This record gives sequence, structure tokens and C-alpha cells, in this order.
Amino acid sequence: MGAEQDVGARRSEAITALLGAGLAGPPSRAVMVAALGEARRAVRERRERGVGIGEWLDGKVRLRGIRENAAVLAVLEVPEWRDGVAARYRGAHPERAGVLAAVLGVIG
Repeated sequence: MGAEQDVGARRSEAITALLGAGLAGPPSRAVMVAALGEARRAVRERRERGVGIGEWLDGKVRLRGIRENAAVLAVLEVPEWRDGVAARYRGAHPERAGVLAAVLGVIG
């Protein structure tokens, strides 16, 4: 496996781990793709319209589960939000610090 494939595999593993963090069982790949796609679209649309994403994220975080994790990941992908959201997620879920660190290592 080449270096690019290794990076891609690590990225995929880290994202999958974060999306499934705190869930009773691992979600299907289809559920993960749908949740993350929906979250990324919502973040992109809000940014394009100049609408804040903070309230949207607050609503998703209250839901817990894959929607929370997907929303957090989508916002972590926005550089200016990354540090604040990472700190907040780490504070709310200290047991997930390793998973969060892995994601931060592959998205930033």
C-alpha cells in the first residue's frame, strides 16, 4: 500500500471511529455516509448564506448519537471553528479524546 493509500485509510478509519463514537453498535456505512453528507451540506449552505452554524450545531449536539458526531465532524472541517468545537466536544466526551485526536490529525 502506498503512502497516499495509507493516509486515505487512516482518514477513513478516524472518521468512521468518530461517527460511531458512543453508539451501542457501529452504524452501517450507509447511515454514516448519509449523516455526514447531510451535516456537510448544512454547514456549507449556512456558510454560503452567511448564517451562523453555532445554533445549528447546538441543536445537533442535543440529539446525541450519529447526528451529533456527524455535525461535530462537519464543523471541525471548517478551520476557523476547529479549535473551539474540538475543545467543546472533548469537554463533553472526555472518553473520546483519542478518537477526536485521530480525526484532528487527518483533517487539519
